[in-house]
Amino acid sequence: MGAKVVWSYGRNKVTMPDGSTWEVRAAVPGLHGMSPTLIVVDELWNISQDTYFDALRPSQIAQWSPLMSSWSTAGDEGSAVMLRLREQALAAIDAGTKSSLYFAEWSMPPGVNPDDPANWMWANPALGHTITVDGLKAAAETPDRGAFLRAHLNLWVSSANAWIPPGLWDDRRVDPITDSGGVLAVDAAVDESKYVGVRCRVAGDRVVASVEFVADSSFAMWREIEARLAADPKLQLAIGASLEIMTPEALRRRTTTWGYGELLKHTGLVLNMIREGRLVHTGEQMLAEHVNRAVLARAQGAVVLSSQKSPGPIECARAMVAAAAMCARPMRTGKALMGSAR
Repeated sequence: MGAKVVWSYGRNKVTMPDGSTWEVRAAVPGLHGMSPTLIVVDELWNISQDTYFDALRPSQIAQWSPLMSSWSTAGDEGSAVMLRLREQALAAIDAGTKSSLYFAEWSMPPGVNPDDPANWMWANPALGHTITVDGLKAAAETPDRGAFLRAHLNLWVSSANAWIPPGLWDDRRVDPITDSGGVLAVDAAVDESKYVGVRCRVAGDRVVASVEFVADSSFAMWREIEARLAADPKLQLAIGASLEIMTPEALRRRTTTWGYGELLKHTGLVLNMIREGRLVHTGEQMLAEHVNRAVLARAQGAVVLSSQKSPGPIECARAMVAAAAMCARPMRTGKALMGSAR
């Protein structure tokens, strides 16, 4: 009662009796000059980085207790904003650290079969209330399978083309180990907004993979690396080719460089290790996300993990391939863990 409404193209505004205002604005990069207390963003997957990080976020800096509430279904390879926020949240969850970013998601666990209607409830909390199984089955019959996976099952487009079958990675989970040694492989995100370290260690006749760290700057990355190498003299470093030039001289003796050529050589072999249960993991969510979404590409008669074809970041999966391949090399004693590709 008593509210004043203004209707105009691209901007609808309601002024409440207490002087507060509500506006509906188009999400475009030119959203400057505001100072809102609350911003509600719908369909985040289709919002540009310029709009979100350069226009919307800075507009709240002067507010005492601002809130930006963002909602969306899953996106595709172009959903840069949503991918960055989601990766930030997963890193905080794996590390057990508190963050100002609250993340909640209704989706199927990584690796679950999306073709089984029994799993659809994960992404549809309203199933049995406003949504029915028959309705979802009808939607699944659409010729555009990607649209169904994204809009109704909250899966990132292309995840159905992942390099490993659904559920396989979950079956390879083991308890964490604290053995020394192994290989710490480090890689950077495509846009270098994030740096990850994945460690692989030999345990009996298997290689165990785990996420060691996630850093948001190269300085923080080297700090993490140096701390781990100092604490474990047996640990070897495998650095991505794009980062090799920054390797401190004192660490070069313990460092091996890897890149696309090594991925091309070893992806197929590491895939066989996963299938045969010779490569297992300790359950980090980010590693599971990256491994389950990674898509293969064919090149030079072999297969390789493709960042371009995968629906989101896969740097943890790439680093895991590099570290696992180095751990599986034949040693002077014992048997090799890695066989030949078929």
